[in-house]
Amino acid sequence: MTTYRYRVKFEPDPRSLWRDIVVGADQTLNEFQSTLNRSVGLNQDHLWYFGTDQDYRDSDVKYKCPREMEESGSGLMRGGSVYSAGETTVGQMARQLDLDERDRICYLFDYGDMWRFYAILKEIDEDASSDVEPKVVKEKGDAVEQYPSPGEGW
Repeated sequence: MTTYRYRVKFEPDPRSLWRDIVVGADQTLNEFQSTLNRSVGLNQDHLWYFGTDQDYRDSDVKYKCPREMEESGSGLMRGGSVYSAGETTVGQMARQLDLDERDRICYLFDYGDMWRFYAILKEIDEDASSDVEPKVVKEKGDAVEQYPSPGEGW
């Protein structure tokens, strides 16, 4: 029985936009990602993955969105270990990567626009229920505008 609290920060502006998300160990990475996206203003219309390297595409381990795994097997990127985020739980990822508090994972959404985030593991609560659905418990900053009007940018 475990929950994880991640502080998810927007890479281009980590002090202005972040979310604390608590998620049970039995929830999939796909479920975690869905909550993350909604909380920062992104939708579900692009490919994405969680990785282990701050250079994102150089990650030795990648947890890819289920759609990418279905459409292209191991996906668009090669090398390293690849897992389906639809089949991998948050707890499995934590064990596979041997995550401790203050460790971080990276999240890349939309391989074209490359929305980059990193998630720092803030707390591991081994006394909490493992089936807790992901939820935002603390936040700072306004959500991004995924499709800004012409002439605007992020």
